[in-house]
Amino acid sequence: MSINASGMVLEREAENEVQPMIETDNVAHEREAETMIKGSSEAPKIKKHRGPTKKTDIHARTLEERTPIILNCYGQPIGPTPKDVKDLSRFLGTIARTTEFAPLNYVDWPCVPTHDQIWEYVLEKFMIPPEGRSWVLETVNLSWRGYKSKLKKMYLEAVEKGSNLDELYELVPEDELKDLISYWNTSPAKEQSKKNKRNREKLDDMHTMGPSSYAALHHKLKQEDPNKQEPSKAKVYRESRIRNPKKTYKTSYGNTKANMIIVIYV
Repeated sequence: MSINASGMVLEREAENEVQPMIETDNVAHEREAETMIKGSSEAPKIKKHRGPTKKTDIHARTLEERTPIILNCYGQPIGPTPKDVKDLSRFLGTIARTTEFAPLNYVDWPCVPTHDQIWEYVLEKFMIPPEGRSWVLETVNLSWRGYKSKLKKMYLEAVEKGSNLDELYELVPEDELKDLISYWNTSPAKEQSKKNKRNREKLDDMHTMGPSSYAALHHKLKQEDPNKQEPSKAKVYRESRIRNPKKTYKTSYGNTKANMIIVIYV
């Protein structure tokens, strides 16, 4: 297999038996997985998820039905409501999982040739100032990387169990899936996967905001302040780490609590 200057996978390796590879990569912005618990005395029970959102209502919008989006001075969405910001973020996730907009057989996001197409389509569903383009594309990029990570995990589990790849072929066009598998089995990809795994294991202080952003939280805290003062970094940090007592998280809360004590005195 080879990769051309545009970063696209060009040739596939012979379709021989593939060996199990390194555990799936993780994007740094990955939200923490959660499981629900009924009470502290009971063992955690796995929370059942509905699966990826499709946001069909937003895809069906006409130009007249578009939602206006308010940006902060950095081009990040903050309104008009928290729901509008979450809807936009989740909508962009559906674009990242649509191969017509975000083909999977490219190694790096800057090489994907559909950035203009993505931006134009988003503008058909939301009214976003031009300053928001960079945030939109970067959000799709993060979701695109996360989606490829999920597909890789599914592939590794199928290889480990010796099962077929029918479920993957239902999600990904055949030619793109073959390109992905070929790339995942290259030495550079395996080394990068090892590096990503080591880096991910160092992340032990993740935010708990789900699809909400720091920009939206910052705006919310400012609006809640009686004097409309900018919230301190310490306050934003504390608010972004609040945990639901009815949930359990992958990472320990110890480092976060220690950091909260530190930021109180900063």
